[in-house]
Amino acid sequence: MNFYEYMMEHHLGKDTAKGDLAGDMRHEEGSFPKDGGHDEIRRYLVRRRACRECLQVFERCWKEYTRSK
Repeated sequence: MNFYEYMMEHHLGKDTAKGDLAGDMRHEEGSFPKDGGHDEIRRYLVRRRACRECLQVFERCWKEYTRSK
C-alpha cells in the first residue's frame, strides 16, 4: 500500500487535519505523486505552496504510514 492509498483508507472523509490533507490529495489526484516517496511528496506540497500546518500534518501522517508497514 502506498502513502496515497493509506491516506484514502485511513483519513479520507474525517473532519480532522489529516482528513483535510487526504481530501486535498484526492482533489489533486491527477497531479499528486501517488507512488511518490517522502521527499517527492514533500517537494510537491512545497511547490503547491502548502502551509506550514499542512506540512506538519503530512509529516505526522508519513510517520504513521511507515509504522503501519
